[in-house]
Amino acid sequence: LNLAAKVFVKEITQEVSIEKTPKANISFAGINKPAPYFELFDANGNKTKLSDFLDSPLVLVFWTTWNQSAADQIKILDEYAAKSRDTLFKVATINNQEDKSVVSNFTRRGGYIILVLLDENGAIGESYQIKTLPTAFFIDTKGIIKDTFTGIMSEEILLEKIENII
Repeated sequence: LNLAAKVFVKEITQEVSIEKTPKANISFAGINKPAPYFELFDANGNKTKLSDFLDSPLVLVFWTTWNQSAADQIKILDEYAAKSRDTLFKVATINNQEDKSVVSNFTRRGGYIILVLLDENGAIGESYQIKTLPTAFFIDTKGIIKDTFTGIMSEEILLEKIENII
């Protein structure tokens, strides 16, 4: 019975959107607004911050392992990154509110090379006002959000949107 309950809960949560109520002290991550600053660690303990990416445009994707669409997005981005190492933009992903061990196991099993940062408490997701996963932000070299995309983004959509900010 316990195993069946876990499967049932997993099936229910795969299509859940994360709803957050905007708070007065949270930056709004809107088009033509500055991207909220972050400093996050990857699973290996390396610190990465928003300013590390300002030498080229950035595609920043929020995701989680339990949402199949978000997990599929990581696979698409990773496949693109593996074949396109010399691009004019960078891609970083932020895992939203999951334990480091869960994310590490997921990326190790998938053999992913894409940068995965950990937002274990969800503070950065709140500052970007994430409501649905996956959600991507297209940030220019000045740190300004130029576009967003919610849902699974194909390689074609990725390239079309990034062309608008390069």
